[in-house]
Amino acid sequence: MLFLNVPFAEKDAAKALGARWNPDKKKWHVQNKQDYPKFQKWILEKNEDECMILCDYYYIVTGVHTCFKCRKYTTVVGFGIENYYTFYQEGIFEGDPEPEYSFGEIHIASWIEPLSDKLLYYLKNKYNYYYGYSKFTNSSYYGNHCMNCGVLQGDFYIFSEVDSPFFIDSAESAKALQLFRVPLNVDLKVTCDVGYGSEDYLLKAHAQIIDFQEIPAL
Repeated sequence: MLFLNVPFAEKDAAKALGARWNPDKKKWHVQNKQDYPKFQKWILEKNEDECMILCDYYYIVTGVHTCFKCRKYTTVVGFGIENYYTFYQEGIFEGDPEPEYSFGEIHIASWIEPLSDKLLYYLKNKYNYYYGYSKFTNSSYYGNHCMNCGVLQGDFYIFSEVDSPFFIDSAESAKALQLFRVPLNVDLKVTCDVGYGSEDYLLKAHAQIIDFQEIPAL
């Protein structure tokens, strides 16, 4: 199920396509994910080039990294997505591609927005993942901090370097990760930075996947 942003003046058009009113949330929603593309105008905002809809569940992915400052091992986290739609704003690409539904293969994201306050609190206390300033990028963002010395660990070195914990190039690199599968109460619209690799299929085959229900939603 996905909640929609339907203006009052367009409620009849959304209803005609199959949207239903939720009196508790006071929002229109669509029940079946295969129908989501019909409701694109109430999913993408005018100022958004694209967005993703996470369906069914997501993953908290944990690995081990060597801190560049204290040189001690520290646990770092990323996020995994498996079943999701990608929606594109009309006109940003030649040919106006249709919404794409991807499933069956896990890909790792360095960040997802928005994250719920509940999840951010959990990640900060469990893994030292929180908002911090990077001198290297001259910007602040949510990221991994060393669990020993507290220094912010750069996303590039954690997610993109060949020897980084989330760079999947072998069964061994996949085995080193734990994936906590978190069920979603409703499907979620997000933006995220996803990495795609030719060896990502190894995650489902070799990583440790654990059902986890402590955090029910992003």
